Amino acid sequence: MKRVVVFDDVLHARGERFPTIAGLAVEVHAHADEATELGLVDGDVVCMDYEMGREHRNGEEAVVALRAAGFGGRIVAMSSDPGCNLRMVAAGATEALPRKAMLGAFLVTLAQGGDG
Repeated sequence: MKRVVVFDDVLHARGERFPTIAGLAVEVHAHADEATELGLVDGDVVCMDYEMGREHRNGEEAVVALRAAGFGGRIVAMSSDPGCNLRMVAAGATEALPRKAMLGAFLVTLAQGGDG
């Protein structure tokens, strides 16, 4: 089972869950302040929003922290703002979704063994 960790305050506030996607264990967190403490391993996939509240680190800062902590796995930037996605990729994210609304389709493709 592939672990996918999503950091997004809006999805978390809406109670968004993805329990029906076979082959994936999806966790949704409101912010990425403790991202480096979640025991992520390189086979895990991280989906990162950019803005998660003024009192929390942003996606760019979280990507930098994850890479500095040694996480070499896949980080997918998924902000609604393309400029924020570019900043996360420049900070070390592997790739970016063209639109945040594509997260569900990305997860289904990932579960089916595709690249998402």
